[in-house]
Amino acid sequence: MTAKTKSSFSQYELAEHNTAQLFTFYFIIICGVCFIFFFSLPVLQKVFFEYFLHGKVYNQGEIISYYIDSGEKVRTSTYQQWGVDIYLNTGMEGRYWFSPVISLMLPTLIFSFGFAMFLTSIMPQAIGFMRQKIEREIAILLNKITMLRYGYEDSNEHNEIILEIKNADLRSLHLLAEECNMLDDDLKTLYKALIWRDASLLYRIFHINDGISMYMRFYFSIKYSNAVLGFVYVGAAVLIIIIGLRGLKFIPPTQPSLVLFALGLEFSLLILYAFTIMYAKQEEDYEGRNSLAAGDSESIYMSSDFGSAREIEKLLRVFINVQRKKE
Repeated sequence: MTAKTKSSFSQYELAEHNTAQLFTFYFIIICGVCFIFFFSLPVLQKVFFEYFLHGKVYNQGEIISYYIDSGEKVRTSTYQQWGVDIYLNTGMEGRYWFSPVISLMLPTLIFSFGFAMFLTSIMPQAIGFMRQKIEREIAILLNKITMLRYGYEDSNEHNEIILEIKNADLRSLHLLAEECNMLDDDLKTLYKALIWRDASLLYRIFHINDGISMYMRFYFSIKYSNAVLGFVYVGAAVLIIIIGLRGLKFIPPTQPSLVLFALGLEFSLLILYAFTIMYAKQEEDYEGRNSLAAGDSESIYMSSDFGSAREIEKLLRVFINVQRKKE
């Protein structure tokens, strides 16, 4: 296989994840869920319920009454059923039933997922799930720039573009963005991602945003923004239903776990949507490019007999590069 063919297919090779990457990613998520959940239980009991709410927690299998003055007995458990007495020896004391699994499920999962994204981003590509996604987006954008400049993809021109971008200043990046009809912010994102990719481990850890933004800006925010927004509305609908049932007394006030689940669901989805919006391209950038393209439409139409201006430019670049190689 020649260098040219290998270069042109690199982005497709990066599209498929291997078993090691998938196993590492899901293993980190599972370990993160277990660690965060079991770490949260004593913190929740000691700090929130006992210190902050001046209460007492029953979660060791004790058999206690459903209400403080009730004769109905309920057995507590470590993960499913906590009996919590709050504001003891005051006029507001009461007994509540709290389920750690239901209440902490979604926040624990979202934090574990974020930790897995962070960790697999700084891992080597062979086992790094997110690292390969970032490398894929870098390869796709570099291939586009190479095609626009030279008219074909080749490993030598590919490496030349990388060196040019990494050594460029703001003015050079702006000129290259104009040459390739790209947004300045897109090229700056690629510049930061290339510096991040080739830097030391410590640099990649403290500048993780430079790598993550490459994937979020060019792939996730484009492909999944509508899906994330839809899930946010679904979460809001679930929250409204749960709060409505709570208001109608179908959910007892002494069992807030289902309400906390709905709040955790909407919180997780809003955090995800916030990140999607943060990394998305600005709408005015698209409008500016569209107006620029509309301004040049007349000249492009005039050259329609000879092909589009972009195609003519590509042919000229290919001809010039071929002549240089012959010399």
